[in-house]
Amino acid sequence: MVSAVAEVAANVLLPVVEETAQEGVPRSHIDELARSGAFGLVGYEPGSGSGVSARSVVWEAHEILSAVDPSTWFVFTQHFALVKGLLKSGNAELRERRLPSLRKGERLATAGFAFLNHPRPPVTAEPLGDGWRLRGRVPWMTGWGLADLAFIGAVTPDDQALFVLIDCSAQGSRLAAVGSPPLWAMNATHTAAVELRDVVVPADDVISLEPRKAWSLAYDLENANSHPAVFGHLRAAADYLIRSAPRAGAEYEALGHRLAEEAARLRTEAYALRVELPPEEGVEERIAIRWAVLDLGVRAATACVAATGGRAVQYGNTAGRLAREAQFHLIQAQTGQLRAETARAMLRRI
Repeated sequence: MVSAVAEVAANVLLPVVEETAQEGVPRSHIDELARSGAFGLVGYEPGSGSGVSARSVVWEAHEILSAVDPSTWFVFTQHFALVKGLLKSGNAELRERRLPSLRKGERLATAGFAFLNHPRPPVTAEPLGDGWRLRGRVPWMTGWGLADLAFIGAVTPDDQALFVLIDCSAQGSRLAAVGSPPLWAMNATHTAAVELRDVVVPADDVISLEPRKAWSLAYDLENANSHPAVFGHLRAAADYLIRSAPRAGAEYEALGHRLAEEAARLRTEAYALRVELPPEEGVEERIAIRWAVLDLGVRAATACVAATGGRAVQYGNTAGRLAREAQFHLIQAQTGQLRAETARAMLRRI
């Protein structure tokens, strides 16, 4: 699995990564990943003699893709929210109907649900017969225009978190992108604000319903962990610094190697916490490590800009892209707990 993903990354994604970052992720990139088997990552079981775990395969694949082409990676990773939701769902008929094509990448999914962690979620669900009517606006939906299906969260009148599957093409104008400012980072990911205008979801397409408080707790515990994508970004930054050394100076080669060593140390610590402890343990340490990883990514990207000079401010330049992506990872990680850790860590330094 890892070698197949790496082959697509090296032969398909890498040669055009700067064009992709400016022009947008093409569906052909997604199709190549599907042909490689990458959409079967969740639930993939390595061979008994491989010596690797299923989790390590997933983490390595995400690191490779985010290092080589973060825009394609981000569209790709949205897909797995629906896959995981179906695997845990009590709706066996829906799982059997939808999961096979999703795991082959024949149909691409996107997702919108993180807003359920906000005090007043912008998407609501009202009972309608044995189904639901959804209204509101998903602030960020990645892969819009590429995705066939959507995994959508909504809050019910009694503060339950409802998750449903929506067929994007079947909704017409009831599910539509609305005007929003362009993104200054990861703008190639086809991310849009999407309105749900009285979208009716039958009971057959309901994935789960649970107390929002319980969902929010689980969400915060998961997001205390460092994300493989940031380690991918650090790989890319270290490689860039080493390659820049002949022009920028020998110090940048030394810096690239030092960065790789520090990233490896943090990676080992972060993944060990995931493997060795249940999610509710070591939360403060997980958050502290996640902040350290994100901070290292920002500093590494700053070094890439310094090694490059004025060209870094131009679109199409790798160092400038790495700098924008470092800030994107920091923004994406901003749960309340990480926001507090950011302030604490900065206060300790100043």
